[in-house]
Amino acid sequence: MEELTYAAEEALRILQDAESHREYAIRCSRDIIRETKKVIHSIHVSEDNTGTKRILLGLVSELKTCINDCPLMTGIGPADDAFAEYAEAMILDSVVKNEKIPSFGELGIGPGPWALGLADSLGEMRRVVLTSLMSEDVRYAVSMFSKMESVFHTIMLFDIPDPILPIRRKQDIARGVMERTRTDITNAVMMSKMRI
Repeated sequence: MEELTYAAEEALRILQDAESHREYAIRCSRDIIRETKKVIHSIHVSEDNTGTKRILLGLVSELKTCINDCPLMTGIGPADDAFAEYAEAMILDSVVKNEKIPSFGELGIGPGPWALGLADSLGEMRRVVLTSLMSEDVRYAVSMFSKMESVFHTIMLFDIPDPILPIRRKQDIARGVMERTRTDITNAVMMSKMRI
Protein backbone atom coordinates (compact mmCIF):
# COMPACT_ATOMS: atom_id res chain seq x y z
CA MET A 1 0.00 0.00 0.00
CA GLU A 2 2.98 2.30 0.49
CA GLU A 3 3.65 2.23 -3.25
CA LEU A 4 0.03 3.20 -3.92
CA THR A 5 0.28 6.17 -1.57
CA TYR A 6 3.51 7.26 -3.23
CA ALA A 7 1.95 6.95 -6.72
CA ALA A 8 -1.12 8.92 -5.63
CA GLU A 9 1.00 11.68 -4.08
CA GLU A 10 3.12 11.90 -7.24
CA ALA A 11 0.01 12.04 -9.45
CA LEU A 12 -1.50 14.73 -7.22
CA ARG A 13 1.69 16.80 -7.36
CA ILE A 14 1.75 16.63 -11.18
CA LEU A 15 -1.94 17.52 -11.48
CA GLN A 16 -1.67 20.42 -9.01
CA ASP A 17 1.30 21.72 -10.99
CA ALA A 18 -0.81 21.48 -14.16
CA GLU A 19 -3.61 23.38 -12.43
CA SER A 20 -1.21 26.20 -11.49
CA HIS A 21 0.10 26.33 -15.06
CA ARG A 22 -3.46 26.38 -16.39
CA GLU A 23 -4.49 29.27 -14.15
CA TYR A 24 -1.40 31.22 -15.21
CA ALA A 25 -2.10 30.42 -18.89
CA ILE A 26 -5.66 31.73 -18.56
CA ARG A 27 -4.47 34.99 -16.98
CA CYS A 28 -1.74 35.37 -19.59
CA SER A 29 -4.25 34.66 -22.39
CA ARG A 30 -6.50 37.44 -21.12
CA ASP A 31 -3.55 39.82 -21.06
CA ILE A 32 -2.62 38.86 -24.63
CA ILE A 33 -6.17 39.50 -25.86
CA ARG A 34 -6.17 42.88 -24.09
CA GLU A 35 -2.88 43.87 -25.74
CA THR A 36 -4.02 42.70 -29.20
CA LYS A 37 -7.03 44.99 -28.91
CA LYS A 38 -4.65 47.87 -28.18
CA VAL A 39 -2.50 47.00 -31.22
CA ILE A 40 -5.54 46.81 -33.49
CA HIS A 41 -6.94 50.08 -32.12
CA SER A 42 -3.58 51.81 -32.68
CA ILE A 43 -3.60 50.63 -36.31
CA HIS A 44 -7.07 52.09 -36.90
CA VAL A 45 -6.16 55.46 -35.38
CA SER A 46 -2.68 55.53 -36.97
CA GLU A 47 -0.77 55.57 -33.67
CA ASP A 48 2.63 54.06 -33.02
CA ASN A 49 2.22 50.59 -31.53
CA THR A 50 5.87 49.61 -31.09
CA GLY A 51 5.71 49.51 -27.28
CA THR A 52 2.41 47.65 -27.21
CA LYS A 53 3.71 45.07 -29.69
CA ARG A 54 6.80 44.58 -27.52
CA ILE A 55 4.57 43.87 -24.49
CA LEU A 56 2.42 41.55 -26.61
CA LEU A 57 5.43 39.57 -27.85
CA GLY A 58 6.63 39.17 -24.26
CA LEU A 59 3.26 37.84 -23.14
CA VAL A 60 3.09 35.40 -26.06
CA SER A 61 6.56 34.15 -25.15
CA GLU A 62 5.50 33.69 -21.50
CA LEU A 63 2.40 31.75 -22.52
CA LYS A 64 4.37 29.47 -24.84
CA THR A 65 6.89 28.79 -22.05
CA CYS A 66 4.07 28.03 -19.62
CA ILE A 67 2.53 25.54 -22.05
CA ASN A 68 5.88 23.92 -22.89
CA ASP A 69 6.79 23.55 -19.21
CA CYS A 70 3.73 21.43 -18.51
CA PRO A 71 2.98 18.37 -20.68
CA LEU A 72 -0.66 18.37 -19.55
CA MET A 73 -1.21 21.88 -20.95
CA THR A 74 -1.68 20.99 -24.63
CA GLY A 75 -4.97 22.06 -26.16
CA ILE A 76 -5.84 24.75 -23.62
CA GLY A 77 -8.73 26.67 -25.23
CA PRO A 78 -7.94 30.15 -23.87
CA ALA A 79 -4.34 29.86 -25.09
CA ASP A 80 -5.47 28.98 -28.62
CA ASP A 81 -7.91 31.92 -28.55
CA ALA A 82 -5.12 34.25 -27.40
CA PHE A 83 -2.76 32.98 -30.11
CA ALA A 84 -5.49 33.51 -32.74
CA GLU A 85 -6.01 37.10 -31.52
CA TYR A 86 -2.25 37.63 -31.60
CA ALA A 87 -2.11 36.32 -35.18
CA GLU A 88 -4.97 38.62 -36.20
CA ALA A 89 -3.22 41.71 -34.80
CA MET A 90 0.16 40.88 -36.31
CA ILE A 91 -1.34 40.02 -39.70
CA LEU A 92 -3.34 43.26 -39.79
CA ASP A 93 -0.24 45.23 -38.76
CA SER A 94 1.81 43.69 -41.57
CA VAL A 95 -0.90 44.24 -44.20
CA VAL A 96 -1.38 47.91 -43.29
CA LYS A 97 2.39 48.44 -43.35
CA ASN A 98 2.54 46.69 -46.73
CA GLU A 99 4.81 43.98 -45.34
CA LYS A 100 4.76 40.24 -45.92
CA ILE A 101 2.09 38.46 -43.89
CA PRO A 102 3.88 36.40 -41.22
CA SER A 103 3.45 32.63 -41.28
CA PHE A 104 2.49 30.65 -38.19
CA GLY A 105 6.13 29.58 -37.88
CA GLU A 106 7.31 33.18 -37.96
CA LEU A 107 4.80 34.07 -35.26
CA GLY A 108 5.81 31.00 -33.26
CA ILE A 109 2.28 29.62 -32.93
CA GLY A 110 0.39 26.62 -34.26
CA PRO A 111 -1.26 26.53 -37.69
CA GLY A 112 -4.80 26.40 -36.24
CA PRO A 113 -4.71 29.67 -34.28
CA TRP A 114 -2.86 31.28 -37.20
CA ALA A 115 -5.56 30.28 -39.71
CA LEU A 116 -8.31 31.52 -37.39
CA GLY A 117 -6.47 34.81 -36.86
CA LEU A 118 -6.03 35.16 -40.61
CA ALA A 119 -9.78 34.71 -41.08
CA ASP A 120 -10.60 37.26 -38.37
CA SER A 121 -8.18 39.81 -39.83
CA LEU A 122 -10.56 40.33 -42.78
CA GLY A 123 -13.06 42.15 -40.56
CA GLU A 124 -10.36 44.54 -39.39
CA MET A 125 -9.17 45.07 -42.96
CA ARG A 126 -12.74 45.97 -43.88
CA ARG A 127 -12.63 48.67 -41.19
CA VAL A 128 -9.47 50.06 -42.81
CA VAL A 129 -11.23 50.09 -46.19
CA LEU A 130 -14.27 51.89 -44.76
CA THR A 131 -12.09 54.49 -43.04
CA SER A 132 -10.32 55.09 -46.35
CA LEU A 133 -13.63 55.45 -48.18
CA MET A 134 -14.88 57.95 -45.60
CA SER A 135 -11.69 59.94 -46.18
CA GLU A 136 -12.37 59.67 -49.93
CA ASP A 137 -9.14 57.76 -50.44
CA VAL A 138 -10.65 55.31 -52.92
CA ARG A 139 -7.26 54.31 -54.31
CA TYR A 140 -6.02 53.06 -50.92
CA ALA A 141 -9.35 51.32 -50.28
CA VAL A 142 -9.06 49.46 -53.59
CA SER A 143 -5.47 48.50 -52.76
CA MET A 144 -6.51 47.20 -49.34
CA PHE A 145 -9.40 45.29 -50.90
CA SER A 146 -6.95 43.57 -53.23
CA LYS A 147 -5.03 42.36 -50.16
CA MET A 148 -8.30 41.25 -48.59
CA GLU A 149 -9.02 39.15 -51.67
CA SER A 150 -5.66 37.39 -51.33
CA VAL A 151 -6.34 36.66 -47.67
CA PHE A 152 -9.89 35.51 -48.45
CA HIS A 153 -8.75 33.07 -51.14
CA THR A 154 -6.15 31.69 -48.74
CA ILE A 155 -8.76 31.19 -45.99
CA MET A 156 -11.02 29.32 -48.38
CA LEU A 157 -8.27 26.71 -48.96
CA PHE A 158 -8.90 25.32 -45.47
CA ASP A 159 -11.32 22.44 -45.99
CA ILE A 160 -10.86 20.95 -42.54
CA PRO A 161 -13.45 19.28 -40.25
CA ASP A 162 -14.55 21.47 -37.33
CA PRO A 163 -13.16 19.15 -34.63
CA ILE A 164 -9.69 19.80 -36.08
CA LEU A 165 -10.14 23.48 -36.96
CA PRO A 166 -13.44 25.35 -36.41
CA ILE A 167 -13.00 27.63 -39.43
CA ARG A 168 -16.12 26.98 -41.53
CA ARG A 169 -18.23 29.56 -39.71
CA LYS A 170 -15.42 32.10 -40.14
CA GLN A 171 -15.27 31.27 -43.85
CA ASP A 172 -19.00 31.98 -44.15
CA ILE A 173 -18.57 35.29 -42.31
CA ALA A 174 -15.59 36.12 -44.56
CA ARG A 175 -17.77 35.68 -47.67
CA GLY A 176 -20.23 38.23 -46.32
CA VAL A 177 -17.44 40.65 -45.36
CA MET A 178 -16.00 40.44 -48.87
CA GLU A 179 -19.34 40.97 -50.61
CA ARG A 180 -20.25 43.99 -48.46
CA THR A 181 -16.79 45.49 -48.95
CA ARG A 182 -16.92 44.92 -52.72
CA THR A 183 -20.30 46.69 -52.83
CA ASP A 184 -18.99 49.62 -50.76
CA ILE A 185 -15.95 50.03 -53.01
CA THR A 186 -17.99 49.73 -56.20
CA ASN A 187 -20.36 52.44 -54.96
CA ALA A 188 -17.44 54.69 -53.98
CA VAL A 189 -15.74 54.23 -57.37
CA MET A 190 -19.00 55.03 -59.19
CA MET A 191 -19.54 58.13 -57.03
CA SER A 192 -16.00 59.35 -57.69
CA LYS A 193 -16.52 58.96 -61.45
CA MET A 194 -19.76 60.89 -61.26
CA ARG A 195 -17.94 63.82 -59.63
CA ILE A 196 -15.50 64.11 -62.55
